[in-house]
Amino acid sequence: MATTLVVNPGSTSRKYALYKEGVLSRVLFFEETGKSFVVNDIKNGTKSPQVHIRATEFAASVAYTLEHLIQVGEIASKHEIERVGVRVVAPGSYFTTHKLIDDTYTQKLVEVASIAPLHIPGLIGEIKAIQEELAHATIAGVSDTAFHSTIPEHVAAISIDRNDAQAYDIKRFGYHGLSFASLTRRLSDVFGEIPSRVVMCHIGGGVSVAAVKDGKSIATSMGYTPASGMIMGSRGGDVTAGVLATLIQKKKLEGEALYEYLYKQSGFQGVAGVRDLRLVLERAAQKDHNAMLAVDMFVHQIQSWIAAHVVQMGGVDAVVLTATAAERNPHVRSLVLEGLAVLGITLDTTKNEACIGCEGEIGARESNARIAVLKTDEMGEIVTAAESV
Repeated sequence: MATTLVVNPGSTSRKYALYKEGVLSRVLFFEETGKSFVVNDIKNGTKSPQVHIRATEFAASVAYTLEHLIQVGEIASKHEIERVGVRVVAPGSYFTTHKLIDDTYTQKLVEVASIAPLHIPGLIGEIKAIQEELAHATIAGVSDTAFHSTIPEHVAAISIDRNDAQAYDIKRFGYHGLSFASLTRRLSDVFGEIPSRVVMCHIGGGVSVAAVKDGKSIATSMGYTPASGMIMGSRGGDVTAGVLATLIQKKKLEGEALYEYLYKQSGFQGVAGVRDLRLVLERAAQKDHNAMLAVDMFVHQIQSWIAAHVVQMGGVDAVVLTATAAERNPHVRSLVLEGLAVLGITLDTTKNEACIGCEGEIGARESNARIAVLKTDEMGEIVTAAESV
């Protein structure tokens, strides 16, 4: 096994992890907080004091990471890194499997860049930076949609002309697949078994829900692109056809301008004026009407998706919450879960409040479905996939 650098460029964060012989050695987590840019250095589960960085350093995070790894003695030089695994969030059947990144792969990303402007342009930039800094290394593109390849055709199909759907490769691909795959592998760590019917909620910069039955994805809230599903930081979720037609007509939004609007000017950003959920919650607590509206929309939409997935699975045995907002914030978890008792999902308030940045069960004794907070391990999924390509 090689010394591998794992690269996970998210919509509002960038994560890098160094693995030696398949074992995690160090993590650097770059984050845009809504007010500034910070980097967290994590070694053996211990986080060093958070460091504030400039926007230019955030933009050049690959170079920053490699320099830091040398400074702290993790590697003697960049040439020790033999392989790089990069999380790829992109629509299209081409990206539903893990592949080595070559010129053809990069060109395929360029062709769909305008469809997912929040992820792909930055991803292409990351790949170029990696190729410049680590020209000697093998680079693998690890699919964020592969886990959802088991979704049945009638769920994945989009209700447009079938010829158009096939010609333009339009279907429900689903995203956060690496996160959901990592949770599926670890269900027994918390529950002592693998529950048959699990609803998984990934709540970070992006938000999605998945129905995992007998270890396989059978439905998910995100569809053709990462802008679909529910309200997120700056993404509007499932904006209806009539709304899109009106925007095209009234605001003259077409092509890339329309995608920019849906990805970067909608969601919490469009409704409340800020895209970070933490800031939305702060403003809502201060009785800001638009922030309160955004929170109510979020709760309504995520609960609707949870309910839909429970119906699709014929019931629910467990609910798992993961990703930054869900792992850190008991209030977010209570917003999502309170009111779901009709589905047999009941939260234990005391357990929930005590679980901050930790893992464990937070369901009430009377809950018919077990509830847990479980940390996602996208990085572990990426290194495994990268070393198998």
